[in-house]
Amino acid sequence: MANIYDYLAWRGDLGFSKDPLNEIDSLLFSTLAYGEFETILAPSIGEPSHPLTEVDQAYAKVMQEKYKEFDPLGFFGEVPKLLHQAATTKRFANVHLSGFEKQIDFDKSKQFVAMVVTLRKNLHFLAFRGTDTNLAGWKEDLQMSFMDEVPAQQQAADFANKAFESLEGEFYLGGHSKGGNLAVYAAVKASKEQQDRIIAIYNNDGPGFQSHIVESETYQRILGKIKTFVPRSSPVGLLLEHGGDYTVVASRQRSILQHDPFSWEVHGPRFVYEDGLSKGVLAINTAIRTWLTQVSMEERAEFVKGFCDLIEATGAKTLEDITNEKLQSAQAILKAYTHMGKDARANLKKTLDLFFKESRKSIRETILGEIDHLLPKKRPPKSISSEQE
Repeated sequence: MANIYDYLAWRGDLGFSKDPLNEIDSLLFSTLAYGEFETILAPSIGEPSHPLTEVDQAYAKVMQEKYKEFDPLGFFGEVPKLLHQAATTKRFANVHLSGFEKQIDFDKSKQFVAMVVTLRKNLHFLAFRGTDTNLAGWKEDLQMSFMDEVPAQQQAADFANKAFESLEGEFYLGGHSKGGNLAVYAAVKASKEQQDRIIAIYNNDGPGFQSHIVESETYQRILGKIKTFVPRSSPVGLLLEHGGDYTVVASRQRSILQHDPFSWEVHGPRFVYEDGLSKGVLAINTAIRTWLTQVSMEERAEFVKGFCDLIEATGAKTLEDITNEKLQSAQAILKAYTHMGKDARANLKKTLDLFFKESRKSIRETILGEIDHLLPKKRPPKSISSEQE
């Protein structure tokens, strides 16, 4: 079961001039966007830029220590190792990074990080980070269920526009998780001339959009350039609408842990593909979609506000804050819930009850379908004519 590290050992000897960017390269750059490079890379796009070898030397030790004790999503701690191994290969050593932009605003529910990867002259990859440990990003994810544009999406469009104006040549865009959504959104908001300079957009297990965005002329114009990859049992990339086909990839993990990009299996320059999604994730997807059809946009907004008000009552800004003070956080949430207005509490309970109801229904139907499939089928009785034969 090879993964992205094995890919580096296999393909690291060939530069991008000899072997063009592929889907594994896209996942690698998308994953490197989780790195904390703000003390190394300036926010200016293009110049000054730094080769990957230089970034690796300045970065490795401090971030290895940072994630040693707290790594809630299970793969942040791998980023320094990935950076180092990539920097030691001929393929990635002279790739240049620039334009590292990071904006975290808890009050505005904005979590945005992106950077420019220059593969060679006039060829660039805009890498967008997915949701990290900042609670602003998690709130922003929930807001996607009812908002046409969340702050990070607007920032992604602005970032891409600056890159198109500052740099010559062609572009790839990509990201993992919410970063994949941001990459697609940035391409949707680009002008036609800018879209023509985009070679491909890689959405690695990132959620989709409201249906009217997918149906828009600008989205349809780039639809053929979007490459969406989802693991067999991860529900993240199935959320909302994509409007196009997706490729199912194999993972060495199970269930939601398949969201981890380091668990994705590779074979040469491609992922290992699966025939389809697991029945479990299809059941979850059905439950979520049914739930969303029964909850209006206004009710979704009220639910997200109520839910996030409870989290904000803890005073936490990151997942680490909550896990470090589990008891105090639980007490603060309970206290905030008891002090919520009657209508807000009723909406929160009603929406959650409806979600769990649809989840149980979908899972039950899936299990019953599996049982029915396994049971021996009764043979039809022989006809009189067949017995006479």
